[in-house]
Amino acid sequence: MIDQLLKMADGPLQDLLSQSGMNSTPGASRAIEDTLGSLLKNKTQSGDVSAIKEMFSGNDTDPQSPVIQNLAGDLSSGLMDKLGISSDQAINLAKTALPMLMNFFNQRVNDAPQANEDIMNSVVKALQGGPGTGGADILGSLLGGGKDRGMDLGGLMNMGKGLFK
Repeated sequence: MIDQLLKMADGPLQDLLSQSGMNSTPGASRAIEDTLGSLLKNKTQSGDVSAIKEMFSGNDTDPQSPVIQNLAGDLSSGLMDKLGISSDQAINLAKTALPMLMNFFNQRVNDAPQANEDIMNSVVKALQGGPGTGGADILGSLLGGGKDRGMDLGGLMNMGKGLFK
């Protein structure tokens, strides 16, 4: 589910990378999205939900925030592996992309029909993958999709579209 949400930020992320001169590495935006998605899943499953809470808080994320600093190191390691770039290039790429992505979602979550906390908690539960916590089911129950069973993938995508009007 987080992968689908991150893909919705692809256009703005590519624009940011292009404007900053960092888009010279082929596949950079996809590598950022894939690596960050895996990173957020792993952190959430291990109980660290600070990044997800920040991402869906509705408040601006400062580039110097502890969440950005915490994610930047792990993201840059993944980018070095995926893109074959130097440590300096990877950390610059991570520190450029992370605040933009966090704020991309923070700006849009405020316009969603659900409370920010409901969206944030749904994403956390879906990423933690506990029994009966399918991402579509959780989001569906909070967003009114389906009867008692949540929503299908189409409903999940419609929810995503609602975040990005």
